[in-house]
Amino acid sequence: MAVLENINHQPMMFEPTSINSEHGLVANPNRKPLDSFPQIFFSDGEPWYEANRYAFYRHDDLQKELKTVSREMTHLARYADWLEEADLHWLHFPKKKGERCLFKFRGYLIDQRDKGFLAPSTATQTMTAVIAFYRWASATGYAGERSKLFDDKTKVVSFFDKVGFSRTMSVTSSELSIPNRTRTGTLLEDGLTPINQASTKTLMAYLSEHRNYELYLISKVALQTGCRHETVTTLNIDAVQNAYPDQILSNIMRVKVGPGTGVETKFNASGDIYIPQALLSELTEYFNSAEAILRRSKASNALQRNIFLTSRGNRYTSQTFGTLLHRLKNELIEAGHTEFGRFKFHQLRATFGTMLMRALLKTQGMSSLNAIEFVQEAMLHKDPSSTWKYIKFIEKEPIEEKFLETLWSIFTGSQEQSNQIIEHLTSGETFEDE
Repeated sequence: MAVLENINHQPMMFEPTSINSEHGLVANPNRKPLDSFPQIFFSDGEPWYEANRYAFYRHDDLQKELKTVSREMTHLARYADWLEEADLHWLHFPKKKGERCLFKFRGYLIDQRDKGFLAPSTATQTMTAVIAFYRWASATGYAGERSKLFDDKTKVVSFFDKVGFSRTMSVTSSELSIPNRTRTGTLLEDGLTPINQASTKTLMAYLSEHRNYELYLISKVALQTGCRHETVTTLNIDAVQNAYPDQILSNIMRVKVGPGTGVETKFNASGDIYIPQALLSELTEYFNSAEAILRRSKASNALQRNIFLTSRGNRYTSQTFGTLLHRLKNELIEAGHTEFGRFKFHQLRATFGTMLMRALLKTQGMSSLNAIEFVQEAMLHKDPSSTWKYIKFIEKEPIEEKFLETLWSIFTGSQEQSNQIIEHLTSGETFEDE
């Protein structure tokens, strides 16, 4: 199967007269080297030259962020893998549209979406990324005489500008695009909803078997702190050891994250995350465990303080973390839990946010405005509109109240300690009033 690999990339410049040149090239002093640049390779080891060149074009010429390029290349890698399985070349465009590789791939994505193996948004984004690549390949001549690969159409979209005036804009749409018609109702961050009680019990029961202790702990941190995966997977022991008690919530510690801490956040936001004291102790214990020490023995000096590393001693990139979750979902589906076909790790964050907002709104003397400010700070929301969605969701589509109350008890330590969450959630108990 085709694979997406991250390579070390040193931008070069042509200076044949330099004494340091190799084949006329020297390192570009104005460009930083990259240690995780995405490139696609087929199963025979050959690179997909055109797609890899496209990645450099997106990053070097258009100055797209590395995260954006990596996400686009993940979609193209999915397409490359399908091409190999279908035994088709990426320029297979016979006269009949239904036989063309792009049209066949579109049908494959729709089928995977309808069966629950791909989220609707993933199918849409994958097709969009592939179409964008073909447009570039056609414009640069890589597609040769096959410049007419599919039909485009222009449509007019109406919108309101910042001042409130109505405006129209012409946009180009492809006949290959896959519309993503999301369900009605109030959605939270990234269009997701909290994971429900039954799915939470199933997930935590499976992870509690410790088939992958790293993923067990990572998921536990996400569920009890609401952190995104990039924050969880870059937690380091220094940030944990420098934690300090929260002045309002007992048994809760605050950990600084963001620039200067080594812990990554979305938009490089600086702030504190809230972590149960018992969970901090568990993270410290794991950092000093034989398994964690073994992983750090394979890691570079820059990663020696990271709590979570892969079995090869590398940091969790979006690609490796995505692969880990994809494998987990496949195992759960094979075990008969087909509801996880569209499971997103970010749903654990949505569950935490819902729990936190509901508990604060029930706190005597806590106004809606104060609750929003508290949740915005705790979840490092850049825009308060993201936090407002939690109130709207609670009002319109509440999930199991007793379930959220139990999570709150675990979070604050008022009834149960953090290390009991797995036992409680997987014991088969129902969250009913006694």
